[in-house]
Amino acid sequence: MLPAPPFQKSSWGAGLRPAIRSSYLTCFRLGMYTSHMDKEKFTLTAFAKVLIGVAIVGVIVLAQIFLWPWLGFGSEREMALVGTGRVITYAFDAGAAFHSGDSRFFYFATSSGMRMLDSNEVLMWSEAYSFNHPWLAARGDFVAVGETRGGRNIRVFDSGGAVFSVSLDTPIQSFWINESGFLSVIAEHDGGYIVYVFNRYRPTPAEPLFSWSVFDNLIIPTHAEVSADGRYIAIGVMDLNFNVRHSVQFRYMSQWDAWGTDRGLFATEDFPGQIITAMRFMNGNRLVVSTTARISGFQLGPGHASSRRIWDIPLENEKTHIEFYDGTHFAFATGARLPMATGEGDPVGTVRIYGANGIPTGMFELGRRATHLRMGRNALIVGGDRSFHAVNLRGDLLWDHTTLFDTLDVLFLDDTNTILVAGSNQAEIFERRRLREADFREPEPDFDFDFDWDFD
Repeated sequence: MLPAPPFQKSSWGAGLRPAIRSSYLTCFRLGMYTSHMDKEKFTLTAFAKVLIGVAIVGVIVLAQIFLWPWLGFGSEREMALVGTGRVITYAFDAGAAFHSGDSRFFYFATSSGMRMLDSNEVLMWSEAYSFNHPWLAARGDFVAVGETRGGRNIRVFDSGGAVFSVSLDTPIQSFWINESGFLSVIAEHDGGYIVYVFNRYRPTPAEPLFSWSVFDNLIIPTHAEVSADGRYIAIGVMDLNFNVRHSVQFRYMSQWDAWGTDRGLFATEDFPGQIITAMRFMNGNRLVVSTTARISGFQLGPGHASSRRIWDIPLENEKTHIEFYDGTHFAFATGARLPMATGEGDPVGTVRIYGANGIPTGMFELGRRATHLRMGRNALIVGGDRSFHAVNLRGDLLWDHTTLFDTLDVLFLDDTNTILVAGSNQAEIFERRRLREADFREPEPDFDFDFDWDFD
């Protein structure tokens, strides 16, 4: 948090009045304040007038220095993201990844372990492990780390440290974790594939919460998304038999709900001519499905075996990124116009923001192709190369920032005025504040020149 301003609106007058009163009393005590009753007029000596004028000018100058910016009249150019000097270093090939779930803490994962720190770089806890090519899946307070290039182990953490781990007998293809700690995994299995769901109460493959297998290597599960209440699982499937066909299967996870169904299956939604690129359960068991041609919303429940499409957003442009936030919003950045589009589409780099109900809440035009999109703190960070912009959910610009090094990730920490900028071998924490003279000075060298000069 930024420090409180030196004067609050409710007390600034009370702070200035004693200063003015003190100036007048000083004049009286020095005998420079005189009264002449001639013709019933009250006058001051010339010297007293000068002193009072100087005092008034001084009070005005001090008020402008201390009050003007904090009352909101200062120039926005005086605000900037400034490096705090808090830097995290790591090896180029460490596979570093970061996650902050709208808390004052953040997760820092590498190939050798997981750490939780705050924005002051205070270590909360650390857990060691070893992965050659780590992949991080995170949502809310839960993070899962494992390998998707033939790996067979996954470790799950929350804000308190390690929660559980999973070891499989077959290679892992992909995995996700939801805000309630349900871990969904797609793995190879007997010439086909299997989908597992685990949590802290059922962390072993011998007794998963849910499993569904397919023994045809031309039917490939691509996504597995579990609802926050653990009742539903949505499985994205790509069927390569005859024609390529993408669909979403809606299944119950519990045997009680699944009674009388085919392994819990109660609905299927086809997406002909499209490829499913992302899926996410939002609040109220609403599933958002993103494809190459549209983004659709489905409502599951509240009745038994109930599923219906509740909104649909046709796309005129390809999506370069899509991000989801807190079960309430999602945003995507546009690329080139789609070949089959019938409308004009959006300029490249347009960011569109929607609520979980499919209603747009804002838009922001980046002006170039986005290579980065992150959501958090009821806002988002979008940008590319070394230039980034923070935007609220209405599309209003909060700030701009240009980094001095190639950037792999940028995310909010304590609030929208505190960010972590991660590069290939270091990450630095920045805070947005009003610039001071010290922020423009060249840093002092941290070494001494100790040469033995010889002038012969």
